[in-house]
Amino acid sequence: MDFINSFLTPVLVWLPRVFFGVVIALASVFYFFILRNPENPKPYFKRLAFWSIGFKFFYALILTLGQYFLWSKDQFGQLFLNQPLKIPSGISPLEHLPLFSDSGIGYFLFYSWGHFWLNAIWSVIIALVFWFFLKVLQKKEARFFYPGETELGFVLMLAVGWPNLVVFLPLAFLAVVLISLFRMIFMKEAYTTIGWPFILAAAATFVFGQAIIGNLNLELLKISLSALPALG
Repeated sequence: MDFINSFLTPVLVWLPRVFFGVVIALASVFYFFILRNPENPKPYFKRLAFWSIGFKFFYALILTLGQYFLWSKDQFGQLFLNQPLKIPSGISPLEHLPLFSDSGIGYFLFYSWGHFWLNAIWSVIIALVFWFFLKVLQKKEARFFYPGETELGFVLMLAVGWPNLVVFLPLAFLAVVLISLFRMIFMKEAYTTIGWPFILAAAATFVFGQAIIGNLNLELLKISLSALPALG
């Protein structure tokens, strides 16, 4: 069990970082080539978005199965696999669902929902809202958008996820301002599209996002993955 825990926990921690690091890198490469050949760029980013969403739910499934397996091998953990959800009234609307309140594994399902699945669902919802905002903005200010950049923004928001978006959005705004000033001063160009600022902000968020959130005392924004230490 100690071997499984020592192997499994690092894999679970690093797997999403490796995957979404590759996603950001591929999005950057696709965008670079799209600038040279802008015909129909959306399919590239749609594929990345599809794989990103699929990974988020696949990762939640892996965590759920891993948690069940490790609890099932522990005498104390088995107690949490054989009881319905029992929480004080008013804590969660899920308490009224028979799947949680009447099921023999109701507590485990509720635990998995809060620790694993909610983060994936919330990240996808926020990315969709962000994409819709970009589409509305594009209709009003099309000169600030290059073909495919709204889809690029959607992919990058999926990659940084929750709660890193609270770092990504200010960095993206700052990058737009700085790159606009650079292009205006040195290249005599009046407008800057959002593509490269978004990519730079996503890369910076990916590397420094967790440290920034910690330094700003924003840890409470996290939808907890604190179950990982409990995998033993």
